[in-house]
Amino acid sequence: MDEQDLRFLTLDWFLYDLSEESSETIASKEFPPGNLLDSLDGYIRHEKIQDSQMVQIDCSGNKSEEVKSLQELADIQKTILKKTSLGKLGSSWLVWGQLMPENQSPVSLAQEICKQLKFEKTSPNWQVDLFAEGPLLGATLYELWSPPQGQGEGESYHLLICLFDSHWRKEALQKRVGYLLKHCQHLFLYRHKVVWAFQQSRRLRESLQQPSRLVPQVTNQSLARLEQSTVNLTELQDHLRQSLNVLAVYATQLNYLQEQRYTIEINLENYRQRVLKLAALSAEDSPNPLGEKAGEWQGQGSSLLFDKFSQFAQDKYLRQIERDYTSLSPGLLLVENSIKAVESLNQIEQTRSDRRLNTTLTIASVGVATSAVVATVIVATPPPNRHPIEFQFTTTLGSLVIGGVMSIAVWCCLTWRRK
Repeated sequence: MDEQDLRFLTLDWFLYDLSEESSETIASKEFPPGNLLDSLDGYIRHEKIQDSQMVQIDCSGNKSEEVKSLQELADIQKTILKKTSLGKLGSSWLVWGQLMPENQSPVSLAQEICKQLKFEKTSPNWQVDLFAEGPLLGATLYELWSPPQGQGEGESYHLLICLFDSHWRKEALQKRVGYLLKHCQHLFLYRHKVVWAFQQSRRLRESLQQPSRLVPQVTNQSLARLEQSTVNLTELQDHLRQSLNVLAVYATQLNYLQEQRYTIEINLENYRQRVLKLAALSAEDSPNPLGEKAGEWQGQGSSLLFDKFSQFAQDKYLRQIERDYTSLSPGLLLVENSIKAVESLNQIEQTRSDRRLNTTLTIASVGVATSAVVATVIVATPPPNRHPIEFQFTTTLGSLVIGGVMSIAVWCCLTWRRK
């Protein structure tokens, strides 16, 4: 028996995707549910959790072996990774096993486990990636995490190592493993939703750079339009349309940014509630060490262990999004105010244009009506001693002259009234 042997050594891989209408994701199609090959001890399980789809792949290697060397872990992982579809939301790895009766060092075993595993584009680095450690359900748990950088591209992974104490019997161990898997599948989901929402916010922050650079241009052009003594109504309306387009894009992206903040807040709250449930369960199910209140140290330890991510997301993710929103939202107000000013100017110019058109129509109508009335009256009573052609010419000319005079009179009257 080697000091690097573990009883019931098992590797679980949890993949998460946003659920589609068909309830099938790329991962669920590539990994159909059911038991693994006859020679392997393990299974594939699907579960829909809220708006997400989870695929869990559990593998313990050869069925005939209860005690396994840590060196077998690499082969177990290769068996799982024959297909390398990663969940869109993210994926987490869980390694668990039971210490042998000999005095084994959990931390040394956990470090050796890290050496055996390899993830896409990266391998665990104990010194750099150890994120949290503590007691949980009668076991020692180590959490390693390499967060995604930038907009989510690059090397990242999430790994939990859970080493149960040697004194647990098989039935009690199975009970605790059941608790662990049940709660971790939810904790992992909420965690990945938080990280995914933050990566989405980085993409939105990048996409807001272009419209934010247009804000000074839009406001300066609006001020220039307001200061012009003469305004071209067509150009003004074109500028208004362009400003509205900038406003629509800017407001939509800012709204999406705010949605990512709400997504993080909701899932962090769900995460905290699940941590409290697991902490209470760990406290109830743990032995009484050194006369302390039964399980109290285990419950507090597991709560602090998982709360580290909650505090990290609160301090880094939420605050970053809040700072981004605070710095970008004034630009939206500037565009809105400039659009309101241009709209007011446009309405004034439109009113002036309509008034000029109405005046022209009024003057023309008066002139036409006057000339028509005069012509009608003259034609209705033609003098008997006039030549018809001469009379018609004189009548037409006279009606036009009188209509023109009346139009000028109306124009003078309207101009005087405006003064």
